[in-house]
Amino acid sequence: MERFSYVLLSFDGRIKRRTWLVYAAAMIAAEYALASLLRWTFHIPAAEAADSPRLLDDGATILAAVIFLWPSVALDVKRWHDIGKSGWYTLIAYGPIILVYALEAFGFAGQIAVPDPLASATLSILGLIFLVYLIILAARKGWPFANKYGPK
Repeated sequence: MERFSYVLLSFDGRIKRRTWLVYAAAMIAAEYALASLLRWTFHIPAAEAADSPRLLDDGATILAAVIFLWPSVALDVKRWHDIGKSGWYTLIAYGPIILVYALEAFGFAGQIAVPDPLASATLSILGLIFLVYLIILAARKGWPFANKYGPK
């Protein structure tokens, strides 16, 4: 396993599938734990507990996602490098997610209710794209030799 700071903070180099899976699972668990801790510490209600029709009304989850954004992107960029692709492929997954958060944060998304058919269809398509993205990163073998992103 590579160094912790290299894997989570740097956008250079490559990481293997196993390293990506271990760090991704650990980050998902840590992000969930942080959101729960923030909710418990600051008495922030979960989005499903609140009577708000807003799509992204869980402040603890959004804060935890922002805190773990850099390490998540760095991890995925290095995995794309191992496959032999540019790290810009990371925008396939994170671009729409950041756009939805930005629209919501600046008030352009309005009061979106999840049962709204257009909002549900959009979220379903984004979820499917993210699932395919994760499958590609988890299942595809890296290049067995050095590439322009680093040595094996």
